[in-house]
Amino acid sequence: MSNFSANETQIQAKSNFPTHPHAHTSPYIHTAAMLRLTRNVVRPALHALTRRPAPSSLLSQRRFFSSDLPDHTVQGMPALSPTMEVGNISWRMKEGDEFVAGDVLAEIETDKASIDFVTEDDGFIGKLLVPDGAQEVPVGAPILVVVDSADDVAAFKDFVAEVGDTPASPPAAPPPAAPTYEPAAAAPVTAPPAAAAAAPSGSRVIASPKARKLALDLGVPLHLIPGTGEGGRILAADVQEYTPSAGSAGVVGGAPQAAGSAAAFNTIHTSSDLAALSVQSKREVPHYYLTVDISVASALKVRSSLNAGLGEEDSGISLYDFIIMSASRAMATVPSVNASWIEDGSGIRVYEECDVNLVIGSPGNCSTMLIPGAEKLGLGKIAEHTANPTPSSEVGTFSIVNLGMYGVKTGSPIIVQPQACGLAIGSVETRVVANPSHGKEGEEMYKYEEFITATLSCDHRVVDGAVGAEWLQAFKRGVEQPNSLLI
Repeated sequence: MSNFSANETQIQAKSNFPTHPHAHTSPYIHTAAMLRLTRNVVRPALHALTRRPAPSSLLSQRRFFSSDLPDHTVQGMPALSPTMEVGNISWRMKEGDEFVAGDVLAEIETDKASIDFVTEDDGFIGKLLVPDGAQEVPVGAPILVVVDSADDVAAFKDFVAEVGDTPASPPAAPPPAAPTYEPAAAAPVTAPPAAAAAAPSGSRVIASPKARKLALDLGVPLHLIPGTGEGGRILAADVQEYTPSAGSAGVVGGAPQAAGSAAAFNTIHTSSDLAALSVQSKREVPHYYLTVDISVASALKVRSSLNAGLGEEDSGISLYDFIIMSASRAMATVPSVNASWIEDGSGIRVYEECDVNLVIGSPGNCSTMLIPGAEKLGLGKIAEHTANPTPSSEVGTFSIVNLGMYGVKTGSPIIVQPQACGLAIGSVETRVVANPSHGKEGEEMYKYEEFITATLSCDHRVVDGAVGAEWLQAFKRGVEQPNSLLI
């Protein structure tokens, strides 16, 4: 049966909504016209383009097998937030409609937000148990019956959910312990939650009808497949992506299956700690990205002038040093970027110093170095750090990765928890731009100028779009006006 999830796509303006400390910089205008445009035009267009399921959430559903009725699932009202008790439903589909993974089934309004009810699997709507526009439906109350086939819809015409059909709400997870992170302290390594283990062959396997049919067609034993749905439920995508491992004694189609390709291979050993942290961060942190083009023509000129006065024993100043200095100085303009999310949800921790992590090393052998208190250092001191990099396991408050040395234009870095942002720098490109001096004697209409592309990855819990854009503008000003960094 279908699994559903909540994908928050619209926050409605309410008088009691908390104001961000940087709200005065926000370009957003909360008007009825903007809300209607988002609901009726923008959001449907985005769903039509993406058509992919949202992450699983705390939803309740129960699978039923009955001699009187076809196999079906009774879906309960989902708990879309830890404090949600009731919600208002606006259906986007009707009884008998077919849906596929990624379709929006309904819009559920809570006291703070309007959230799309998105499907993760395929099926048909057998019965809507609450009417369109139903108000204050309790969490866990039956709201929908989902069936496998259009032929099964008619059997639920007079269906009425009984008390025993109400899915049990999952127990609340205990609040996580408060983090003990401080700047320049070693980051604790926490392994990501393991995927749901495959069920023993003798126990009952929970799987969607499409997954069961697909597994039967492919000859894959369901009990060998780890489910990624709610409560370990096996979805059709799990069956399609399943690859028998060497340790599984499964037999597909009556013949033993080899583990992977028969081609020759070499094993590359990597850091399991780093891999675990990357997976955990990408799963838990709501990333979004902001990209800007920056002229480095002035920085290159100042760099050449400064290096001309250095002795042979000095390693010289690089463009990367200007970038590091500008990024750390921008924290003074927008300090809320130099922050981290407190995992118990009690607030945001803003740091007084900017400890910068730099990614160093070669592909396949990367490590990081730390420049503590970078906002207090001059170009010479920063250059000393970058000229003699020392690998460090200490986690700072902000990270920078330089991809320009590989000819990469830009990238979208994974945020290093508990940091709130990470910056990726691309290669220097020479571009043709309009010449502001055009019209003067001997001046051409266009000129050549050097640019880089910078992308800021942000944790949306800590840094909203307006604040991230404000920090990028401060960073850009520092790089494009390098003399201001020397004052």
